[in-house]
Amino acid sequence: MATDKLKPYSDEELIAQFIESGDNRMFAALSARYEQLIFKKCLSYTQDRDQASDLSQEIQIKLFLQLPQFRNQSRFSTWLYTIVHSTCIDFLRKRKKQLHEAISDKIKDELPDMIEEAEEVPEALSEKIMDELLEQLNKEEKVLLLLKYKEKQSIKDIMNAMHLSESAVKMRLKRARERAGKLYRAYK
Repeated sequence: MATDKLKPYSDEELIAQFIESGDNRMFAALSARYEQLIFKKCLSYTQDRDQASDLSQEIQIKLFLQLPQFRNQSRFSTWLYTIVHSTCIDFLRKRKKQLHEAISDKIKDELPDMIEEAEEVPEALSEKIMDELLEQLNKEEKVLLLLKYKEKQSIKDIMNAMHLSESAVKMRLKRARERAGKLYRAYK
């Protein structure tokens, strides 16, 4: 049976046939119906075609593995959307955590440059003082300062990376600079 011949079947009929017979053509027909919708939804979360493509493939695998658990308690499209949404949110959480970790590793070298805008920092700022200052900044403050001053990111880029509004980015940057400056002044 060609995939084109399966088009008249409803989602539920394809699912029932797939579960009953294990015929992968049923899954292929169902998957093809939603392939572009899944990709577009992933792209709306990631803003990156390669990442969206990878997530789409991951979702197709999850769909294949979880399809036998579908119980017709809601429409298939609703159930699928839940899988797409949760997979994309998990991806964003992992990416955000990786960004925080990568930035935390680099920030020790960059703290004096970041504080400079708020207040002049002597060149011979000791490693011990830098470590103590870093310990007192929260992860978001570290990330914001590094993105803005080390990575030279624009406010718009920071907005996209951290999923914040423009005013939120500006206010949090201002507070992070002020806090870093205040912490440094306490060491003088």
